[in-house]
Amino acid sequence: MYARSGVSRSGRPLGGALLPLLIATVLVAAVWAVYGSRSRTIFDASSEFGRVRVLERSDGLRTLVTGAGRARQSAIHPGRPLDLELAYTRVGMIGLALVPPDGRLLFVGLGGGAMPMYTRQILPAARIDVVEIDPVIVDVAQRFFGFTPDARMTVHTGDGRAFIENVPSGTYDLVVLDAFSDDEVPFTLTTREFLHAVRSSLSPRGVVVSNLWSRNDAFASMLVTYDDVFEQVHLIGVPRHAQYILVAAMGARPLDRARLVRAAQDLAGRVQLGFDLPRLVSAGYEAAPRPAAPVLSDSAVGR
Repeated sequence: MYARSGVSRSGRPLGGALLPLLIATVLVAAVWAVYGSRSRTIFDASSEFGRVRVLERSDGLRTLVTGAGRARQSAIHPGRPLDLELAYTRVGMIGLALVPPDGRLLFVGLGGGAMPMYTRQILPAARIDVVEIDPVIVDVAQRFFGFTPDARMTVHTGDGRAFIENVPSGTYDLVVLDAFSDDEVPFTLTTREFLHAVRSSLSPRGVVVSNLWSRNDAFASMLVTYDDVFEQVHLIGVPRHAQYILVAAMGARPLDRARLVRAAQDLAGRVQLGFDLPRLVSAGYEAAPRPAAPVLSDSAVGR
């Protein structure tokens, strides 16, 4: 749960200095320069939400890039749903350890479909909803990444916030928030009002898993806003990335580092995950700070 420290896992104030951000930006650009030189573009189109590209590497790995391409939205070997290429998707599977095998799950943001497809394999009895605002992304996920909806995995094309606001209370055991516009979470998916709708959509022991970039200018306020809505907020750092998986829950489901690690161990004991989830959780867990930052609210955008 929140420790009242106000510092990041590196020990620096959450605002950070400008230099580390510039260095990170340069490194990302360098990685993309190398990656792009080894890949070919197999799809390139524009939707009403921006540019959408699919790159394919010589070994068959396909990558989804949107907007200006500051971050990879998905990286998938088609036909290999148990291979989670991006580090944050592996850490994010802590959510699967916290739901019943036949639970009801919602993914907000599809990308190439890596996490829903993995979940479909690991929890075959679960009922999975996916909501994605961009119909081009939905088409690309199915055409190029192997995402295949079925009777237990349904995709909904539309605004994720509107979808959540209209589901009956107590519907989901897990809500995974992974919607990005290029490399930032849309503001309307960060506010107190939105998170209250997410909370309402959860069963009493339900949890939220959210993918957050710590270099986002609103990161500190995002933490404060989750703390304003949920009784429990936990962070798991993604190895070698300025990225966190945030786990939020209500008071009916006590969680801490030991319980999260134990849940990951229990899941790993039942199914073959393909990676060491307990180690990732144990090594990456930290008490989430509560920085001095404003709560994010719809009023900031005139809603």
